[in-house]
Amino acid sequence: MKQLFFSLLIFCAFGLNTNASDTDERYLKIYPNPVERNTLITIETPMSENGEVTVFLYNTVGKVISSIKTTNGKIELFAPDVSGIYLIRIVEKQKVIAVEKIVVKE
Repeated sequence: MKQLFFSLLIFCAFGLNTNASDTDERYLKIYPNPVERNTLITIETPMSENGEVTVFLYNTVGKVISSIKTTNGKIELFAPDVSGIYLIRIVEKQKVIAVEKIVVKE
């Protein structure tokens, strides 16, 4: 029950209805997904107006696992070493432009 509450809290807090345009979401690519633990994940983000976006990786209780800024629209990071569902949140100038989930499997 506690896990369900935290999951619902995360979806509300991070606003899966981000008002991101369909154009932005079309250019977001995360692969592979699902991914195995400690495997390299590639994230291709929409290019921003000012050339910089921040990518946040959250666990299911809303803790930031990592955050990385990019100016070229492509980031590579290692998947967490704990299996589960994680959220990728792309932010530009304090505005969420995309939210996607990734699954980390055994």
